[in-house]
Amino acid sequence: MRAFTLVLLLVSFPDVLLQFVRPTNSAAASRRGVEAFEKGDYRESVEAFSDAARIRPGPQPAFALGTATIAAGDPARGAALLEQALSDETTAPDAHFNRGNVALHADRLDEAIAEYADTLRARPGDVAAKRNLEIALRRKESEEKQQQEGGENAPQPDDQSEQNQEGSGQPQPSEGKQDLEALLRSIEQQEREELSRMRRSRSEQRRVGW
Repeated sequence: MRAFTLVLLLVSFPDVLLQFVRPTNSAAASRRGVEAFEKGDYRESVEAFSDAARIRPGPQPAFALGTATIAAGDPARGAALLEQALSDETTAPDAHFNRGNVALHADRLDEAIAEYADTLRARPGDVAAKRNLEIALRRKESEEKQQQEGGENAPQPDDQSEQNQEGSGQPQPSEGKQDLEALLRSIEQQEREELSRMRRSRSEQRRVGW
């Protein structure tokens, strides 16, 4: 299992204003949190981001605090904090990605798949999310295969229960899998089109001056 890929959102803060920052305000606390995170002092980072979130609550402080909390070794609490960052389109893709990493690490594959898919819907070009989604899907498929092999001798549902399932109107697991496969195909198509565009651009640049 590879280490978490944690994306820390850095909010720009004009240099001209830094000299007026008081040690107690949110921006200063966030800056301390970023510095501690970059040094690998995650517990100090959590304390600083906690101060920032308390002074000025919002999706971005929640994202930073949740990410630092995961890195500090409390993934469950960190994932819960990241939920507050899902309401902002600037933090939501990375929040989904980090929550997906927590779920994948805990082997909660359905949750991981859903989180990575949300990241890709918002940001189709996210290579890490695409790779992790494919990993989660392969592990899910492997688990389902093992369950099928181990359940060959299990009692089969009667006809009535099968009819109830078919007529329930609930989406079957295969439909969700088809949606994810369609999402991945769409992303791969976009990647091929972008690669083709880059090749055409390089070819046109070489012809300049002929």
